[in-house]
Amino acid sequence: MLDLFFIAQAAGKTAPNSQLMSQIQLMAMLVLGLVAYWLLFLRPHNKKRKEMQDKMSKLTKGDKVVTIGGIHGKVSSVKDNLVVLKIDDKTEITFDKTAIATVVNQKAQSEKESADSDTKQKMEIEDEKK
Repeated sequence: MLDLFFIAQAAGKTAPNSQLMSQIQLMAMLVLGLVAYWLLFLRPHNKKRKEMQDKMSKLTKGDKVVTIGGIHGKVSSVKDNLVVLKIDDKTEITFDKTAIATVVNQKAQSEKESADSDTKQKMEIEDEKK
């Protein structure tokens, strides 16, 4: 009986230390979870939002866009936060810039420019080899 008392006392002496370790582990897991959340969700979302803001700021007449309602059209004019889309020969609709879901034409242009720059780099490398 006395042995059980000493065992309980010994367990009680180490308990605060183990509680401290479990709290440290809990805090470490919490911090690790927050970092993972930031890396997996917030960072990519912010990157996409910034890319979309860049596209909206570079929006010019003639760009092909799709609205959040699924309307396809060409940009007729851009004024502050308003974009006038030409849907067909006789139809023009005014939208807020935030109503534009994707810019179809700018992406194709940027891909073409990157392909052109890759081609130029390859040609320069071939010229250097000669």
